[in-house]
Amino acid sequence: MKNLILFLFALPVVCVALGQTEFISDPYTLSIKKKVEPPILDFVPGSLQFVDADGNHAINANEQCFLKFKLQNSGVGDGLNLKALVKISGTTAGIAVATATSLSTCKKGASMDYKIPITASQNTANGKIVVSLEIDEPNGFNTPTMQLEIDTKVFQSPDVKVVDYVVFSNNGSTNLELRKPFSLQLLVQNTGQGVAKNVTVRLPVPNNVFMQSGDELNTIGTLQPGETRSVEYEFILNTKFEGNTLPLVATVHESYGMYAENWSQSFMLNQALAAERMVITSQEDEEQDIQIASLRSDVDKDIPTGIASKQNRYALIIGNEDYSSKQPGLEKEVNVDFAANDARVFAEYAEKVLGYPKENIRLLTDATKGTMSQGVDWLVKKAQAQGDAEIIFYYSGHGLPEEVSKEPYLIPVDVSGTQVQNGLSLITVYELLAQSTAQKCVVVLDACFSGGARNKELTALKGVKVKASVDEVPGNILVLASSSGTQSSAVYKEKQHGYFTYFLLKNLKENKGQNTIESTMTEVTKNVRLKALDISKEQTPQALPGLDINSSWKELKW
Repeated sequence: MKNLILFLFALPVVCVALGQTEFISDPYTLSIKKKVEPPILDFVPGSLQFVDADGNHAINANEQCFLKFKLQNSGVGDGLNLKALVKISGTTAGIAVATATSLSTCKKGASMDYKIPITASQNTANGKIVVSLEIDEPNGFNTPTMQLEIDTKVFQSPDVKVVDYVVFSNNGSTNLELRKPFSLQLLVQNTGQGVAKNVTVRLPVPNNVFMQSGDELNTIGTLQPGETRSVEYEFILNTKFEGNTLPLVATVHESYGMYAENWSQSFMLNQALAAERMVITSQEDEEQDIQIASLRSDVDKDIPTGIASKQNRYALIIGNEDYSSKQPGLEKEVNVDFAANDARVFAEYAEKVLGYPKENIRLLTDATKGTMSQGVDWLVKKAQAQGDAEIIFYYSGHGLPEEVSKEPYLIPVDVSGTQVQNGLSLITVYELLAQSTAQKCVVVLDACFSGGARNKELTALKGVKVKASVDEVPGNILVLASSSGTQSSAVYKEKQHGYFTYFLLKNLKENKGQNTIESTMTEVTKNVRLKALDISKEQTPQALPGLDINSSWKELKW
C-alpha cells in the first residue's frame, strides 16, 4: 500500500507592532495506509482430479487431458489476477502443459471450477509424471501446493483390416452368376492395441457391376481394440460383364492414415455361395488377448494346439471345388460346394492339432491331373526317404467310378466326367501309398464314388447313386470315407463344409487330436447320420482298414 506523506514546515512570523518574532516547529511526516482485504484461497477437498478422454486414468499418447479443480475463497476480498502455476516432473516426454495459466476472478465467499489442459504427443513414453499445482495470488496469498501422480502410456497404434468375408445369397441362388443378385459381407476389425478413429471402408465396383444396396463409402467411426464391425453390399452383374472372375478391392482408412490394411479378393463366376450372412457379436478384448474375429464356421476359428509337431509327418491335402470354369459347357451345379474350404481348414488342423509341420504339408485347391499326380509322387517319395514316416492323404471333391469296371477315380478339375479313366485311380493311389513303407498312413475322403449322370436336383450333393467297386485296401492304410455304398456325401452349407469334414474337424477341435481314430469315427459317424436325416438323406461314414492292420487300427491314434 502507498503511504501519504505530508511535509509541514515552520515558517517565521514577524510581528512588527509587538516587536516579536514567532517560529513554527520542525517538519514531520504523516503515513496513511490503505486497508488490505485479502482473499483466502483453498482447493476444495477432493476436487483436484485428472480427466482423460478414454477414462483409463492415464495420459495416453495423442490424448487431450485436463486437470480439474475447485477453489473456495473464504477471505474478505475477491481473488483477482490469479494464476495456476504448474510444474511436471518424471516421464515428461511428449507431455505439454502451460506453466502459468490465468484464472478468472474467484469472488469472496464463492467457489469456482477451473480446468487446465494437458496434451500428449505421439512421443509419450510409458512411465509416470508428478504434477505440482499452486494458485498464485498477487499479494502473496497463494494456496498450498497440491500434487498428483499420473501414469503415462506409450503410443499404441491401431491396426484396422478386413479379417474375414463371406459371399451369400438372399434369394436362393446357389452360385455366383450373371443377372442374379448376391451379397458380400466384410468383417472389419481393429486388431491393434490403439483406438482407431474415423474408420472408413470404400469399395468401388468394376464396370458392368452394380451395387444394389450398401454404399461405396461406409463410415464406421471409432473402433476400440478388438472391436469388429460388419459391412454388407449387394451386387448384380449384367450380361456385358467380361471374364471369369470378379475382382473387388476395398480401401480401408483410419485417422492417422497409416494403420489400416486394404482388402482385395477375386471371386470366380459359378462359385458356390453361402446360404446366409453370418452373425457377429462385437466384443472389446483385453490388451493381451485380442481374438481375431471371423465370419466362418465355428470349426474354422480358434483352432487349438494339440499333438506336438513331429518332423516325420507329411500330408497331401486336396480340395477340388470349381469344375465348371475349367471345362466349357459343364453345368455349374456339378461344382463341389466348399471343397476348397474343406481342404484349407483341414490343412490348418493337420499343422496345429495333428502335429504335421507346416513345411511338410502340401495343400492343393482346384488341382489338375498333373498337379494331383505330382502331389502323390511328392508324398510317396517323402515317406520313402523318411523311413519311419506318418502320412495323411486328404481329398474333398468329386469321385466317379469307371463305367465298366466300377473302379473308383478321383476327378481333377480338368478331367471330364465322360472320361473318368483320365482321372486319378483311387486304387493306384492306395498302392503307391502302401509301397511308400510309411509306418502309418491315413486316407481321408470327403467324396463319394457313386457317380454317373449329373442331376440339377443334387446341387448340394457330391455324386449320384451307382456303387463303385473297392474290394480291398492294401498294406497298412486306413481309409476314412465320408459315406458308404451308393450313398452321396452331403454339404453342410451353413458351416461351409462337407458334413463329414465338418464333424471330423469338430471332434479334432474338441479333443485336440488326443482321441483314438476309432473313437473319433464313432462320434463323427453318429453326427453325420443324424444331420443327413434332416435333409432326408442317408450318409454313413466308414473306416476301411488295410490288409496289414485289420482290427489293430482301433488302437491307432492320430
